[in-house]
Amino acid sequence: MKKQLAIIKAYWQRALTYRFEVMMYRVGEMGEMIALILMWTAIYGDQELIRGFSLREMITYILIGNLFNAMIRNFLTGIVSADIKEGRLSAFLLMPISYFQFVISREIGRISVATFMSVISQSLIIMLFFGSFIINADGLYLLMILIMVILAFFTELLLSYLIGLSAFWFDDVDGLHSTVGRVQKFFSGGYFPLSLLPAGFVGVSYFLPFAYSFFVPAQLYLKKIDLVAGAKGIGVQMIWILILYGISIFMWKRGLKRYEGVGI
Repeated sequence: MKKQLAIIKAYWQRALTYRFEVMMYRVGEMGEMIALILMWTAIYGDQELIRGFSLREMITYILIGNLFNAMIRNFLTGIVSADIKEGRLSAFLLMPISYFQFVISREIGRISVATFMSVISQSLIIMLFFGSFIINADGLYLLMILIMVILAFFTELLLSYLIGLSAFWFDDVDGLHSTVGRVQKFFSGGYFPLSLLPAGFVGVSYFLPFAYSFFVPAQLYLKKIDLVAGAKGIGVQMIWILILYGISIFMWKRGLKRYEGVGI
């Protein structure tokens, strides 16, 4: 554990040197959120409800969902794929810590500054639209949301790690990463609440890992689903984490044989 903490600290300090670049990305995010809220405000017009959502609920959904999403994203795919394609993986294989533990610890440290700034920028937008923002102070709901977001963070890390490992077989993983990212954003409810779609689609989304990074915790926050449904969702997340971890072990072993066989 000490090794992992040392890695996290080292890459957190390194990330601080790029804080201006990170801040510029956050400014862009803030602009996107404002544009999205103005768009939905125009769509609502004089309507009070759209598929069970009031305008205040929609604005809260956008703001709180993007806050959760900002807390879980990472850039692990590019790092893992570059380590494999550029041959840096060989050096890591000699380290007294597994490559998986190293890259996970490195990414946690590396994204900490970006995550912190994202939370600040999202909080500023929430303050800007505070009059239209719904406050949920229910401790049990907030605790369940926190657990769900933490699990979503590790699910996201594992998904990114798996896409990065595909570099063992493919020369370029950018296309795969982009495609998965778009599918992920759609099924997470990042474009709009999934409840606006047919009920069958929403039911299927509950069995996938994506909805728990945005849609489900936002629904919990708005109390549109209850704690029992939230607990079931946490169970689904835990199952997906085990599945993704098992797949990552399998891909690592198969990919490493290919890597050593090619002699990169």
